[in-house]
Amino acid sequence: DILMNFDPDEDVTLNGGAKMTLRSAVAKVMALPPDDRIGATIFRNGEPPILDRAQIEDIADLLGLQDS
Repeated sequence: DILMNFDPDEDVTLNGGAKMTLRSAVAKVMALPPDDRIGATIFRNGEPPILDRAQIEDIADLLGLQDS
């Protein structure tokens, strides 16, 4: 389960382009207005390989990255 076993420093790709840590990718998505997060996708090497908006928002809660 990604919410129990994720590494915030894991290398991921945000929306198929920018490479960064999971923490940075989640922070970038959460900095967007809620409606702009709809298409946000984080690609990772682990399971699950693709994180959607809901999973990103759940990880943001765990990391303390609340809506701005």
